[in-house]
Amino acid sequence: GNGGGEVVVGRGKRRGGPIMEPLDKAAQQRQRRMIKNRESAARSRERKQAYQVELEALAVKLEEENEQLLREKVERTKERYKQLMEKVFPVIERRRPPRMLRRVRSM
Repeated sequence: GNGGGEVVVGRGKRRGGPIMEPLDKAAQQRQRRMIKNRESAARSRERKQAYQVELEALAVKLEEENEQLLREKVERTKERYKQLMEKVFPVIERRRPPRMLRRVRSM
């Protein structure tokens, strides 16, 4: 502590007891613990805030990536459909027979 001063105890029932009277050892430890706890809580809130910001940035990035992948999927689907249609209805065979028929008719 800091020497023996006169103890003025105001017995009005305020919350937390009288403020001006010197703190005994236990009260000092309680106060120190309270301060440490407050600082720890503040650090915890800062960490939570940073984590929140990080998660939001990640969400944006993943949404953009997802959009891109969906666009690529659409393109691939179109391409595959086109290839399938060409197998079912080959482009070349669709054009050749009429010419050959015309030539045959013209002769």
